[in-house]
Amino acid sequence: MQRTLFGALAAIVLAAATSIPVLAQTADKPLAKRDLDQEGIVAEVIESIRKDGVLTVRVRFRNTTDKPIKFLLVHSGRYDDNYISAGNTKYSIIRDSGRNVVATPTDGGGWIETTIKAKSTWSWWAKFPAPPADQKSYTLYLKVGPPIDDVPIVDKS
Repeated sequence: MQRTLFGALAAIVLAAATSIPVLAQTADKPLAKRDLDQEGIVAEVIESIRKDGVLTVRVRFRNTTDKPIKFLLVHSGRYDDNYISAGNTKYSIIRDSGRNVVATPTDGGGWIETTIKAKSTWSWWAKFPAPPADQKSYTLYLKVGPPIDDVPIVDKS
């Protein structure tokens, strides 16, 4: 009994260990990316999923330098400076019944400011109303740089 349990546990650990690199490789390749206005920071769209009328977007901000960089994404509660457009329509971040954005939360003053360590990353997410099903991509506008064009939409059911 003990050998069988040990063998089963070893098989599970081995299976999990061998699948980790595959998942890491998938997560490392961004769907779209763009250098930002702040030198040394690159925005990488790593998730863009449309499901049940909602588009979930996740962006990884990569510090490519050898020094920490202070990074400001939202100030004074101005979350609407970050949005998407598809076709001829602008989509703002969804708000809940309390008028709070459904996204990475701000601090008490309405700011999202962080220090990204050297050669490290920091991630941000937001939920938007999904563009119509015939729209297969969009442009992401972040207040910190030029638009990120042609971000593909991945449909999930």
